[in-house]
Amino acid sequence: MKISILLDNPSVKILLYISDKGEVRFSELTMLIDSRGALSTNLRNLENDELICRIVVTTKPIQAYYSLTEKGKRVAKGFQDVKKALSD
Repeated sequence: MKISILLDNPSVKILLYISDKGEVRFSELTMLIDSRGALSTNLRNLENDELICRIVVTTKPIQAYYSLTEKGKRVAKGFQDVKKALSD
């Protein structure tokens, strides 16, 4: 198995994207993963693993924002290091 395949994992893509952008909305993440169902599942799993946190703003329309937890920042840093090592 090639290690670069790991970077194509949807959860890893989400972690790296949020790490790069800071706080992001659900709609921004739909650019990474075509299926809203798959995106929701990955976000829920990342939230359950305490790698991301979800903030809901009850405006109209309701907005959900995602950001990395401290644990998520450490994990994302590891993936960034792998990505950098592969590009060197």
